[in-house]
Amino acid sequence: MKGTVDGELTPHQMLLFFLLAVMLFGLPLILADHYYIDDNWRAQVAGMEWKGSGRILIEWFHQGLSFTRGAPNLFPLPLLIAMVAMAYALRSLATLYFPTPTIAACLVVLPLWYSPFFLQNLSYQYDGPAMALGVVAMIYATTWRHPSFMVQTGIAACCIAAGLSLYQMVINIYVGLCCVELIRAAGEGASTRQLMRLIVDKAVHLAAGVLVYGLTAYQFLTQERTALRTLDPGWVSLLLSDAQTAAHRVAALYTSANAWLCWAVLASALAGFLLIVWRTVRQASSGLAKWVRALACVSAGGTAVVSIPGLMFLFAPYQDGARLMMGLSSALVLVFYLSHVALMTLDARLGRLLIVPIIALLSFSFAYGRVLNLHKDYSNSVLQHVAYDVASHTGLRGVERYYAVQADTRGWLPGAEGTFSLMPVMKYVVNIDFIWLPETFPRAAGITNVSAASAEQAEAVRHKVQTGIPPTVDSLFYSIYVDGTQAYIRLKPGTDP
Repeated sequence: MKGTVDGELTPHQMLLFFLLAVMLFGLPLILADHYYIDDNWRAQVAGMEWKGSGRILIEWFHQGLSFTRGAPNLFPLPLLIAMVAMAYALRSLATLYFPTPTIAACLVVLPLWYSPFFLQNLSYQYDGPAMALGVVAMIYATTWRHPSFMVQTGIAACCIAAGLSLYQMVINIYVGLCCVELIRAAGEGASTRQLMRLIVDKAVHLAAGVLVYGLTAYQFLTQERTALRTLDPGWVSLLLSDAQTAAHRVAALYTSANAWLCWAVLASALAGFLLIVWRTVRQASSGLAKWVRALACVSAGGTAVVSIPGLMFLFAPYQDGARLMMGLSSALVLVFYLSHVALMTLDARLGRLLIVPIIALLSFSFAYGRVLNLHKDYSNSVLQHVAYDVASHTGLRGVERYYAVQADTRGWLPGAEGTFSLMPVMKYVVNIDFIWLPETFPRAAGITNVSAASAEQAEAVRHKVQTGIPPTVDSLFYSIYVDGTQAYIRLKPGTDP
């Protein structure tokens, strides 16, 4: 091998590189061992309930892995399996983009895993590995090659359907990767006919995959989570408002401290894009062909940006969540690919500079893992105080059932104030605005008779607070009101600095 960075890698060396890189990015999540939102109730009852969401493959994945009829918590085994599968998938994608791949070239595809928003997906100990396997399926739908169009379409359709059966939002990644492939083909000298054929092929693969999904896993869908967007008066302004919200979330990755890096990456990506457009236009044989080829590249770039929230634009109301912005992964791959083109055009050694933004993404992952760990420690500490009061306070001796009344903490986490101030997007990715859920009491405090308070019960407790009725227990973080054999544990609202 010529050099550590610039020399061509063998398939085994590529696999080793991706295994190390993928596991390094996921290590903070394993160390945090944090039960993220739905994990709390799933771990308590080994529950599934994915089939009704059209995601039946997740149920089969956990049942097959655990050799049971349910889903006991096996973390981090599912995540480790997903990491290995991702390493193989990234190797296939890097081989597609670069016939003679180097480590510098392998850095181009790493953002499919090294995406800040994707950390929220991976935070779910149950859903996260399945979402990652959905991404793997979409990668193979892109990289699979067969001389027969029918066979290739069938394989791609099955991969797309499998990905949708794991998590529907991975379709954004597939669309983004198709855009990368179109721009790459244009830059490598594909003819106008070949570019048009590529667009048609990818559209056919996507349509076939959606059809297969519609005939299989979609048939189990019983939980309509949101309605499709309607073309009511004002829908354009609402759509633009939703797009602005998505743009604001992505822009939050930019800070005054990393401004130099963001501008450097974007400037090199723009240079690479203009270079590819210039190359493909120069190769055109007619004026019409020049416009068609340039328009294809521009449209692909715009589609990759739109695919960041992608599928969410079809639903109303728009759901603002980092885990739904999966298209950011493929958009970052496009940015890295274009930057690689520009850097390698100047000097073959400059491709290694992509390690700098990769390190920045990796550091965000480790900071994210520490915030999750802080939340776990803070939550457990408060719950231990609740357990002590329940076991020792004489006024709670006759209570048979406790009801947890939630209060929105607005993401307030005292130990993470410094991180939140330096990385404003961190709070959006963490997305935890509570200290406890009813399902956390048995695990953290050993209290098994806790249920979620109904809306009427929560309103009654708020009335007690507003009228000054003293609680039986008044702690710094919570208060407990007793009503006969029932008691209400009310978390006090946090103070967000």
